[in-house]
Amino acid sequence: MTEGVEKAPRAGDADGYPLFADGDSRGVNPAMQVDAEEKEVIGIITGLGFEYLPDDKTDLVFRRLPDGRPWPPPASSKRIFPRAHARPLLEQFGGKIEEHPAVAGLMIPSRGYVELICSRLEATAARRAFRLGNDELNCSHSEPNAALPSLPYPWPDEGSGESAMRIHLSGDSGEPCVEISNASPLAMLLYGHMSEGARIRLAYPRFPFLATMKLSYAHAADPAWLGRNSQEIATSLSYELNVRNDVIVELDARSVLPDLLTGQWAPAVSSKIRYPRTRVQHEVAVLFGFASQAADDPLQAFLCYYKALEYFFPLAVRKSAFKQVRQEIQDPAFDLASDASMLRIVKAAAGPTGTREVYQLRALIKEYVQESRLDEFFQCNWGSYFTRHGPIKDVPHIDIRDEKILAEQVADRIYQIRNRIVHSKADSRWARVLLPRSSESNALTPDVLLVRLLATEAISIG
Repeated sequence: MTEGVEKAPRAGDADGYPLFADGDSRGVNPAMQVDAEEKEVIGIITGLGFEYLPDDKTDLVFRRLPDGRPWPPPASSKRIFPRAHARPLLEQFGGKIEEHPAVAGLMIPSRGYVELICSRLEATAARRAFRLGNDELNCSHSEPNAALPSLPYPWPDEGSGESAMRIHLSGDSGEPCVEISNASPLAMLLYGHMSEGARIRLAYPRFPFLATMKLSYAHAADPAWLGRNSQEIATSLSYELNVRNDVIVELDARSVLPDLLTGQWAPAVSSKIRYPRTRVQHEVAVLFGFASQAADDPLQAFLCYYKALEYFFPLAVRKSAFKQVRQEIQDPAFDLASDASMLRIVKAAAGPTGTREVYQLRALIKEYVQESRLDEFFQCNWGSYFTRHGPIKDVPHIDIRDEKILAEQVADRIYQIRNRIVHSKADSRWARVLLPRSSESNALTPDVLLVRLLATEAISIG
């Protein structure tokens, strides 16, 4: 769990400037005329693992320090926050800010507050959802000054100004209130993105739309309990919004490998286009192309690459059978008059046909994938990813020092991942289903790259 900070006290000098290891208050430039509220905001945000960058009179600009903190997302280390909204941001503080244990989002347990990021809920779909009917508010949030924090947004057809639209469901009997609306100032700073271009084009600060699901409990809560309970309620609401209201709200699990360098290995890319030399079957080309476009959906990408591989299973099995038959015939001990010799021929020819899929996959990798390609792939620094301590559970690990043939290790792992994606049997004898948007699926990229490599090799030879 990521350590948070409390509103007071906090580390700082006598004037409230955040101090650094060398005693310098370089986080704040006095020439920027930072007021007391902004100093307090800067002190708390730097405690979350950010460095304040003196910028201009309009914005507070922070940069994430490279210390493994969960926010912001790895795509951008810079956070831009208009100074005009410093007070609403400051009002959210007052307790330790923690990362949600399972879902992308934050918690303030001392306030019983949770805010989860709703992925794939764009402004257009959200506006339709906000116009759906719901029960009248029956909670403390019915008062305007007690509403859950949500930044305004310029909704089309809602006038020329900005407003805060929301779905708010009042809790009762100990249940929390639940709301879907634009992000709070804190969530926008940690997870949103206000681009440099927007700062230049707009004469006033305008935030993007970042839908979040907020849960407000009437009491402080234990962080572990708060994480479990909020996830259960959020997941249930997402399901009902889907089946009852045709509103798709997804919650993304936080990645368990924020610092994994998947860029250690990448497919070779040429700077020169050529006339195609590889004739690819239409079905295989479509599957491979779709997988390559599903970068944000690792499970879909994995399955499509796997299906491209499946196309060559019969060919690989046949090739393997031919090889075994030829080996038997060329054996000096082979005798046409011997029933035992003929039985070995029959077994070699018939054995691979109709065998379990994992053995077909093994045959394909042995026949169509160059061993040097696999060696090159696993020589890269994957950390602990492919070991028994890796993030993908209930699948065989890869050990290049193992006596077991590398091709067989790869086949067994790929096949088991495939099973975890396509099967969801409620039986402890089976491996748990690999869920979309889970921490495991978010960390699946190295295995996606591996099955892509296998598919490329099979296409080239097959």
